[in-house]
Amino acid sequence: MEWKDEYSLGILEIDNQHKLLMNGFSVIEESISLDLGWSNTHYAIVELIKVAHMHFTFEEALMRMFGYPGSDVHQKEHQFFFEKLENIERLALKEVARIEIVDFMQDWLSTHILVKGRDYANHIFSGAQLVRSGHIPL
Repeated sequence: MEWKDEYSLGILEIDNQHKLLMNGFSVIEESISLDLGWSNTHYAIVELIKVAHMHFTFEEALMRMFGYPGSDVHQKEHQFFFEKLENIERLALKEVARIEIVDFMQDWLSTHILVKGRDYANHIFSGAQLVRSGHIPL
């Protein structure tokens, strides 16, 4: 999986994090396609989970900062991502999981980054204001 300009949301930090996720996907895909063994694939999945935790935490904070109305749904999709990866980890010793991993990552990339990510980026670029706490004087 290679980064394409069309994946860009126009938010530099998010785009850079998406590139890190995509790199993690690529490492897993390569491990599977080159049949490098379960331990290598498992390590790559664990590393992807670390990057995803960092990214999702940042992304969810950004959505809260700008009052993105779809943040609850988006956060549930992040939880689904982790649940799916945990399930894949358990099944990964089986051949079917190899196909499932690649299919899941490609689907996640096309829907989460290209569709769902654009939704909150468009919200921010539409002129959304920072959500201010009632405790902070203006």
